[in-house]
Amino acid sequence: MNYFTDQEKNILAEASSVVVGFSGGADSSLALHVTNDYLKEIGASSKLLALHVNHMAQNDSYIWEKHCEDVCAAAGIEFEVHQKQVAVKGEGFEAAARKVRQEIFASFGAKTVIVLGHHLDDQVETVLFRMLRGTGMKGLSGMDQMSTFGDKIVLRPLFTLSKSDILKRLNDRGIEFITDNSNEDNAYSRNYIRNLIIPKMLERWPAGSKNIARMAQLAKQQSDLLTHLLEDNLKAVSDESGLSIEGLKQYDAFHRSELIRMWLDRNGYASPNESQMREIEKSFFQSRHEANPVIKFQREDGQKKGVILTKVNNYILPEELDE
Repeated sequence: MNYFTDQEKNILAEASSVVVGFSGGADSSLALHVTNDYLKEIGASSKLLALHVNHMAQNDSYIWEKHCEDVCAAAGIEFEVHQKQVAVKGEGFEAAARKVRQEIFASFGAKTVIVLGHHLDDQVETVLFRMLRGTGMKGLSGMDQMSTFGDKIVLRPLFTLSKSDILKRLNDRGIEFITDNSNEDNAYSRNYIRNLIIPKMLERWPAGSKNIARMAQLAKQQSDLLTHLLEDNLKAVSDESGLSIEGLKQYDAFHRSELIRMWLDRNGYASPNESQMREIEKSFFQSRHEANPVIKFQREDGQKKGVILTKVNNYILPEELDE
């Protein structure tokens, strides 16, 4: 199977380094091996790094770390481990752990390409999770097969494969992997969706996962089109001072909310949900002119920076929320 598109192959060839997030589980194990296969093919395997983050949260954490080290030693892949405990600050362990990993990824150079093992089932979980949170069109888009993380490109070579596809390929190649029993703990929201909701859905609608993934792709195209159509509007109401409150007042509340979300997303901040957007509307556009509102919010999944919005000289200004 050709795991990388021609565009992705060019990106890998031009990268200064290629970092694969390697937990030792099934998904990351296949992602590491197929990335190593391609880099060997083009004579660039020396720039591959397997990155393992040990959160020290499980009894077997150090056994998993040793497994990953041994796999890389046997394959001649450079291995790097970070032992980082997770400090949960209200967003849940999954989100806090993701934030730790993102901080590590951010420490690599600008021409680094990051490879992750996300697959079709992960996309379905993401879309369903966001739907249950009450997401909009952008949220329904789920993850992208190729995306950016700051100044880095992120590739997901397993994106069109189901979990069963991945397990079959691992078995065919005789690749060993670890199993994290915490994935069976349905107290975690994603596990609940993965272990209870999706299997029942597929009993009734066997093509459900592929249909949800197709819907996510359509939602992305529609979201991208909306962003394109709003581009000139956003330029008209934003500058280096922030987002102009007076400029935004020329639009109706829904149009205004889409511009605010677009602006926050461009700056790497969390997007407000409907309740938070109503509070922004009330505080910044319906309050007294001399009022100085302050609104704070963050995403439960921790994939974007939390934000503090304040009013300064009739502009909305963002500041990273660190709590």
